[in-house]
Amino acid sequence: MSETWTINYEPDGGGRLTGKLTVDDENLKFVALYDSSNAAGLKLIAGIVGGVVASGGHLAYIHGHDADMELVLPKNEIASTTTKKKMLAKRVIVTTTGGDTFVFNYGMLSVDKLAEAIGS
Repeated sequence: MSETWTINYEPDGGGRLTGKLTVDDENLKFVALYDSSNAAGLKLIAGIVGGVVASGGHLAYIHGHDADMELVLPKNEIASTTTKKKMLAKRVIVTTTGGDTFVFNYGMLSVDKLAEAIGS
């Protein structure tokens, strides 16, 4: 079974992408719909699209073209899922077994159900 959220992904280097995050039994898959930050964020993404982020022998696949981006995180490579809640910025932080972090911001909506889906 899979569940999908419309959410913001915040890359380490800055910026914000709005897209669809689907969580199923095997993967987290984020597909960017548009850049919802300033132009600097788009330049950052353009630099990593088409590449693979290596994390200590574990992989998070990032691929796409133009302004499109897709991020796939295998669930068996996830070491932890934590939440960080501030009034207008509720986030789920996914840490891989290699130590890389991926931040998903759901705005002022609750992230508890998303964190639970990732953890299961």
